Amino acid sequence: MRKALQIVLIVVEFLITLIVLTPLLLWLLLNLYLMNHRIGKNRKRMVKMLRREGLSEHTSIKIAEHMFPKMEFPLSTLMSMMSGDKLGKRKEGRANWKAE
Repeated sequence: MRKALQIVLIVVEFLITLIVLTPLLLWLLLNLYLMNHRIGKNRKRMVKMLRREGLSEHTSIKIAEHMFPKMEFPLSTLMSMMSGDKLGKRKEGRANWKAE
């Protein structure tokens, strides 16, 4: 009886946690989608402006992608951020950029 009660309590706790976290996760996914939608619109607008200025299509797209990158959060990156793992840690003394 005691073991069955423990299992029931664990299942109930899991269901309560799932009910509480589901709206939060849906809200975060909606915000990510809307952010990428807005970035995509800005990127297209910038490509049009650069094309009107006389740049080639390829160059315009590259500049717009650099200015407005798509926000992607793969599951592996999220898991490494949550665990505090440093997967992409660079060696000391090496910088991502060069000062001129």
